[in-house]
Amino acid sequence: MNAGENILSVILAAASAIVLISNAAEKIARALRAAKTPIDTYNDRLTALELWKEEADRKLSRDNDRLSSIDESSRVTQRAILALLDHGIDGNNVDGLCSAKEELQNHLINR
Repeated sequence: MNAGENILSVILAAASAIVLISNAAEKIARALRAAKTPIDTYNDRLTALELWKEEADRKLSRDNDRLSSIDESSRVTQRAILALLDHGIDGNNVDGLCSAKEELQNHLINR
């Protein structure tokens, strides 16, 4: 072998090594991307669920406030009906009627 063939052999060996290292790096990068994909999918799903939960919490809070208002209206109305019944039975519950009327007015005005 002469010096030219030795240099050519070294260049070919170096080129082969570069190709092998490049292929190995590509395969490692592909494997890392494949391993990371489920994590990204999980994170996207988790973010969507957190947004859904926040919206559901806001709706539940709004519904709770609305139901509380309905309950209060129902109680005021029931007290007014009870005062009317008391007055209708014995005719002496004028103070109860006035109190129920005032409570109902305040409730309807401040609603």
